[in-house]
Formats: sequence, structure tokens, C-alpha cells
Amino acid sequence: MCLKNFLFSLKKTYIFFFATVLFLNLSTSDVKSSIFRVNDIEIEEPFETNFNKEQVIDKSFKNAFDQLIKMTVATNQIGKLNNVSISEIKNLIDSFNIKDEKFVQNSYFAKFEVNFNKQNTLLFFEKKNVFPSIPNKKDILILPILIDTEKNSVNLFNQNPFFNEWEKESKKYYLLNYVLPTADIDVINIINRNLNNLEEYNFEEIINKYDFDEYVVSLIYKDKNNYKVFSKIKIKENVKIYSNTYKNINISQNESLTQLISKMKNTYEDIWKLDNQINRSVKLPINISISSKDYKKTIKFNNFLKNTELVYDFYIKDFNNKKLNYKIIFNGSPKQFLDIVKSNNINVDTNQQSWEVN
Repeated sequence: MCLKNFLFSLKKTYIFFFATVLFLNLSTSDVKSSIFRVNDIEIEEPFETNFNKEQVIDKSFKNAFDQLIKMTVATNQIGKLNNVSISEIKNLIDSFNIKDEKFVQNSYFAKFEVNFNKQNTLLFFEKKNVFPSIPNKKDILILPILIDTEKNSVNLFNQNPFFNEWEKESKKYYLLNYVLPTADIDVINIINRNLNNLEEYNFEEIINKYDFDEYVVSLIYKDKNNYKVFSKIKIKENVKIYSNTYKNINISQNESLTQLISKMKNTYEDIWKLDNQINRSVKLPINISISSKDYKKTIKFNNFLKNTELVYDFYIKDFNNKKLNYKIIFNGSPKQFLDIVKSNNINVDTNQQSWEVN
């Protein structure tokens, strides 16, 4: 009788497990690790007797690859990818779409969407000794504070050309979307009270007024035509300090001001990319379990694993009627994994040797 009950229980466990796995396979789409998508590549070419559609498509591939590099590769590594041939780029492409194709006044116009095979692209970058980053978008508060050392004045809002022009300098490949603060007399008073120690001031009193956890504070010291930019950047839980000097710049000229803002933004983009860098040489094994009876939680966790770039691989290594036990290979540190899990509203109990999704 005991043997019969045991076999019946075992049979139920296997049926339940395979039903769960089948349900997961049918209910989730493996979109992760398939493509890097680059949208809205605009091409305009004269429509003349020598017009060649294949050359136009090749041009769209090259432009898309250039944009992908700028989205995923730090500025100091881009030079390693300067001389990539069109044949090498084509080998990385899964598919492409042409949108809004039209001929107007002897000109050809079109928008291209190019899908790069993610695994092949990452492998290609690694062979070039380039470690790319996940192209994640982020909203972040920016406080560009102009300090004129000659006039001994401080400006954050309307009298500050950096504040007025910050949003106008924009590129498609930028990942950081900056949110400027609204003009507030209290903020001005706080800055004036701390004028002599702005580099040491933590700015939390100001940041909290705008309900942001992550921010960039740029203290821009003007000395004639020289600018020192002292940047305090908080991303996730880390606060980083950077200082850059730019000489012989006349910001009364719009082009010079735009170029300076672009250099500042490139610095902040690189910092964000560094926090999202993919290094597939790091392979951290993680054992984690989840209740086999909670369908919704299991599907959510499975989707999380499929759509998380730093998850190199995962599988269910064993199971019983209570738990599904996962083996995960992660391209990063335990802290990175737990931070990503937390940001996806998944609770993980790390008190045991084998972690558990609650």
C-alpha cells in the first residue's frame, strides 16, 4: 500500500513538472539573446540613372552598425571598431525592414530597421577586445550649475546657457534621458547657502524635491574661456566623482556650447555603459529555487531569465513536487544579479546556500 501511494505521488510529481515546463515553453517567447534592434535609420539618396538599391541598403547597414556601436561601446573603445568592412557587418545581421519608402523630386527616402544577431555581435566585439554594454535607456535628473569665478556668481536656471541648451543637444544613440528641474527659489537659496562647499555638499535636499533617486550634478566653473566640470553622478547606489577641464571655449557661440554639452553627455553615457557592461568571460554559477506550484511566479521568473542580457544560460537541473531548482550562469557579480532581480520586483531569499524566490 505504501509503495502504491509512493508511486502515485511520484507520478503526480512528474506530471505536474512536465505540465509546468510545457506551460512555460508555450507561454514565453525567447526574445532575449536574439537581436540588437536599431530603428529609424534614415537614408536619402539622389534617384538618378546610376541609382543602386543594394548600395543604399549597404549604407543603411553601415549607419545602423555605427549607431549600435555608439549605443553599446564606451567612447575610448570605439576606435577598435573603425575599420569594419560591410561584409563583416552583413554577417552580423539577422534581418532588416524598410519603412516609409518613397521617391520625392528625384530623391529616394526610406527608414530602415536593422536587427543584429546578438550572440554573433557580442562574439565579434570580443574578438576585437571590446566589451559592449546593454543598451538600456534611463531617465535621470540633471543639475547643470554654472559658477562664474570672475563674477563670483552661480546660476542654475534661466541665466544659465547650459540649462537652456541641455535638451537641444540630443543624439539617437543616447541612452540617458535627462530631466531638468523646474525653476524653484528654494533650490536657488539652498545653493547660495552652500556656495563655499558645493563640491562637498551632497545635494540630497535638492534631489528629494524632484523625487529622483539617480542624478547628475554638474558644477561648471567658468574662468574666462576655460571650463572645469566637476560632476557628481549617482547611478543605482553608487556615487562617482569626475572632473574634466575644457580650454579655449566661447560658449556665446552656439556651436561651441553644443560641443561642450556633447562632451559632457558622452562622459555620462560612458559611466552608464560601464555599469551595464557585458563581460562574458565572467561566468558566475547561481543555484536558485522557486515553488513549482506557483504558475504566475514561475512564469515571471522564467521571463526575467530569458530577457536579462547578463544571464548567459539557465536550465532546470532538478525538481520535486515543491520546488523547481534552477542553475543560472550569470555574466557578472552576485550583487549585480540581486540588483537586477530587485529592479524587476522579484524577491530572493539569500539566507540559505541555495537562494530561493519568494
